[in-house]
Amino acid sequence: MSMRLNLAKIEDALLASVRADPAALIGAVFLDDGRARQGFSREADMFVDDYRTLIAVAEGRAEAEHGTVRWKKCYPWLATATGESGENDVAGSVLGYGPAFVLDPAGVTAVAQGLVGEGWGVGKVGTGRFEGFEALVPFYVEAARQGRAIVGGVS
Repeated sequence: MSMRLNLAKIEDALLASVRADPAALIGAVFLDDGRARQGFSREADMFVDDYRTLIAVAEGRAEAEHGTVRWKKCYPWLATATGESGENDVAGSVLGYGPAFVLDPAGVTAVAQGLVGEGWGVGKVGTGRFEGFEALVPFYVEAARQGRAIVGGVS
């Protein structure tokens, strides 16, 4: 069974609409049958990674550095970046394996800085494509630089 972490950079103006009508708008961002929203690029504005691989990397690093696989306690910014903290869940939303989550632009900036502080690799910013674990920090850094919000979840 495949589990994918899906993140999308959205304009701050769309954030209030996502919170007001999460089912329709989260579906429009992630499940739009290939029709791109105006000003939205699937390559530049989305991050996708195998969620199980991400968890394995986080657990392995937590065990090596902290002697435990409880990665969410060891790396709270990674937990927030992936929606695992639960603090930013959108009430009434479901995206595959649980609720979607949103981060406003200030939250995106805090997460980007927190991920770097936790020592996650920065990778290459500006490649135009965000796939694979090494692209998570560049995705957040780019979203913060653009003043964007992020909506995400696991499907």
